[in-house]
Amino acid sequence: MTSISNNDLLSLGDLNLAEFNREFARWNERYEIIESDDLLMTLGADAFPGANFVMRLAPACTPSANELLDRAMAFFQARQRGFSIHVRRHIDTDLEAACEAAGMFKVGNSAGMCLDTPLPDKPEDGSVQVRVIEERQGAVDFADVTVASYKSLGLPEETGKKMFAAPERMLKPHIVPVVAYDHGVPVSVAMALMSHGIAGIYWVGTVETHRRRGLAERCTRIAGNRAFAMGATRVVLQASHMGEPVYQGMGYREFTRYPWYMWFYKKRG
Repeated sequence: MTSISNNDLLSLGDLNLAEFNREFARWNERYEIIESDDLLMTLGADAFPGANFVMRLAPACTPSANELLDRAMAFFQARQRGFSIHVRRHIDTDLEAACEAAGMFKVGNSAGMCLDTPLPDKPEDGSVQVRVIEERQGAVDFADVTVASYKSLGLPEETGKKMFAAPERMLKPHIVPVVAYDHGVPVSVAMALMSHGIAGIYWVGTVETHRRRGLAERCTRIAGNRAFAMGATRVVLQASHMGEPVYQGMGYREFTRYPWYMWFYKKRG
């Protein structure tokens, strides 16, 4: 196992999350990625805040929290969009306080977690087949499961369909989409995104009828192991409150927190 300091892990985790925000925006035919003065803003599918992201890039509190909020609100208000802010708690304590003071909606306090080595493979489970996706139909299956599973978690179905309107855009050499099929029906997903020598796990979800069967864990395991095989030195993720104990049981360890805030677009009178 390659040695890595905690400071380097924090930096690499931030870089991968920022790259996911860029990559996710690129899945839409009409998107914008604005990156200047240590601030990243990405505009995606529609006005829902979960489609558009803001994140600091510098290893310091720059731009200032007030400047960041002013720039973000001006940018997205002009485009009639809401947005989300990823806060890096190991750096952005001022920004977290500013989001609270501004009355932004706090979605969660995601644990930044890291896996240091590949996990043992698990045997196939009867009717369930889990595979890495390499063709368009598999990407369509991934999109359908993601839209369905995240609808129950608060992502509007219409927004989800817009986000994944061109699922073939995820078929890239640095992306590992994984889908679990039960009797041939897609029911669970996870994805690994390679960047900066590590991989990040994203879009972990299972349709409601198949939850609590360990399917998302299996998809995550396979995505992470494939990322290690492709050369990743670590695999990271941002865990929800519900997912955190599952990832701990798999062997992931917490290295930071990423509070997540939303600002909803309001039409001015």
